Amino acid sequence: MTEQALTRRSLLRGGGLLALATVSGCSFFDTSPDTGAAAGTAQAADLSAKEAPALAELVKAGKLPPLEQRLPKNPLTVTPLQEPGKYGGTWSSALVGEDDWDWLIFTLYEPLVRLKPGTNGQKGPDDIIPNVAEFEVKDGGREYVFRLREGLKWSDGQPCTADDLLFAFEDVATYHDLHTTGIYDLYLENGSTTERVKVEKVDERTVRYVYKEPKAGLLFQIAVATFERGGASGFLLPKHYLKQFHKKYNPDADKLAKEQQLEDWTQLFMQKNDVPHNADIPTLHAWKISNAIGTGTAVVAERNPYYWKVDQQGRQLPYIDRFRSEILGDVEVELLKIMNGELHMQLRNFNTPENKPLVAQNAGKGKYRLFEVQSRLSNTMIIQFNQTISDEGLRELFRKKDFRVGLSYAINRKQIIDGVYAGQGEPWQGAPSKANALYDADFAKQYTEYDVARANEFLDKAGLTDKDADGKRLGPDGKPLMITIMADTEFPHHVQALEFVKKDWEAVGVGLRVDPVSSTLYDERTMGNNPQASAYTCSDFDVITGTGGDHYYVPSNSGSARYAIRWAQWYGSKGKSGDEPPEEVRKQLEAFTTMRTEPDFTKALEHAKEVVRISREQFYSIGISSYPNEYGIVSNSFKNVPESMAAAPVNPGPTMPEQYSL
Repeated sequence: MTEQALTRRSLLRGGGLLALATVSGCSFFDTSPDTGAAAGTAQAADLSAKEAPALAELVKAGKLPPLEQRLPKNPLTVTPLQEPGKYGGTWSSALVGEDDWDWLIFTLYEPLVRLKPGTNGQKGPDDIIPNVAEFEVKDGGREYVFRLREGLKWSDGQPCTADDLLFAFEDVATYHDLHTTGIYDLYLENGSTTERVKVEKVDERTVRYVYKEPKAGLLFQIAVATFERGGASGFLLPKHYLKQFHKKYNPDADKLAKEQQLEDWTQLFMQKNDVPHNADIPTLHAWKISNAIGTGTAVVAERNPYYWKVDQQGRQLPYIDRFRSEILGDVEVELLKIMNGELHMQLRNFNTPENKPLVAQNAGKGKYRLFEVQSRLSNTMIIQFNQTISDEGLRELFRKKDFRVGLSYAINRKQIIDGVYAGQGEPWQGAPSKANALYDADFAKQYTEYDVARANEFLDKAGLTDKDADGKRLGPDGKPLMITIMADTEFPHHVQALEFVKKDWEAVGVGLRVDPVSSTLYDERTMGNNPQASAYTCSDFDVITGTGGDHYYVPSNSGSARYAIRWAQWYGSKGKSGDEPPEEVRKQLEAFTTMRTEPDFTKALEHAKEVVRISREQFYSIGISSYPNEYGIVSNSFKNVPESMAAAPVNPGPTMPEQYSL
């Protein structure tokens, strides 16, 4: 099977991924890459041309201005990671379904300011560097000045100016008709739901944001923003194109919408301001989409002739002519394409811990190598009991720390790590990872020993001493206690892991029913405060974060703090709805608020430690195991991809895909 192209039929006929790894003659737990034969010698690159040959031909034919007229006066210089590249080639990659458009956004990554390569933004302002705009921070974080590069142009050759920055803020990001449920908090004064930051045009390429109080983390959130599909993370949009669909500038915008069977102009505008789905919108990206999602079996993006970056020799980037992502039906097909050597570089969907042995063992045959990606997750699965559930008896039980501690001791984590996660990871609670500035060994390891005697001891302390004739503990209603845990079908490994947990809990007299539901239903039930308990992954702790961040550690977000939805609603509404948390939790929320509004990173870190300390004491979540570092694959013929990537939420963007080459 390893000597010929793999097919989906052969994969499934072998009984899935585990069977395929077994017949290849390697241990399933072996994640060492099979290097196979040495890669072929790369062709010598032609380094004399300052622009791609196809663009040079257009210039010669008079169909495109000369390069010096297309570049800004101060283009951003990018030094290739390993070697200067030759022009040409198509980067082959894949999407799994049409909703997988994050892969496009993270590859076509050009925010106003960006993460420095090799960083994740969590070490303070030094991790943030200029990109589309140069910037200054003044008055202790109250004023942010953004200055666009002189002569910067959109992909259609039109000037990119301060008017585009103002349009993005005034007519899109804070325009009421486009945001009827509220404005993103980056554009608001701290603690306000309505008062907007003051944004002023300084000159034709400069705009400044002025806040009354320091806006800590603004640059970081711009650098990792994923809340907009168009423009430079939503802060910079092509006014000359989008204004034709905006009612403020075009009184006939509603008529245009009706002609396209849409309800009103806002639907039309959002449709047009959508890079993955609209090939017409001008861009600042290295590649401009020419075949959008929904118009074929692949998304294609061609090089932007007005791209504003060059290498150290003044050669216009990108090196690669086009980016192509085939739209696949499922992850199994993606895996097969990887192992058959059909994809150049990929790091989404397929790269789970359980798939790593298979991917590694086929690296030689597929002529690719694996690179490491530091995980932004700290736990493979956490179990969270809903401490604000409406059922009074269950609410009282779930709030007892002894109950959660007892069930934690009852779990044989090693069996789950070996049986579900291919032997990768170690027993771990819902605590920061070892790589995190807030790493706490005591927090990570508390109550993770497999100890049935201690499990029974703590469950007895929680008041679950009455049992039926079969040894099942009786719950608050006098019936055998049966806990229902909701699991998101997006994570099939959670359903597998919970089957192990079910066996372990039954051994100490507690029943478990697993309830797998779709992501949409999962979110609906969460927001309705319905689940008894939920399973999910756990993200690492972020010192620099928005109001919704770190909800696994503190009930700050009503959509994600599944252990206390009503407490999170109280916090988000400033006490207008939800339930007021206990005093210690209120102290934690105060520390969280202070942390995320403190512009001095060193001081913010101290407040973060207090948030984590209280999280350790409260023990909101029962964790299973540490999340192994993630990984991606890159073809042996694909150059300038690093050996490892930092735990950035927008990978591979910070690694400068424009300097990749074939």
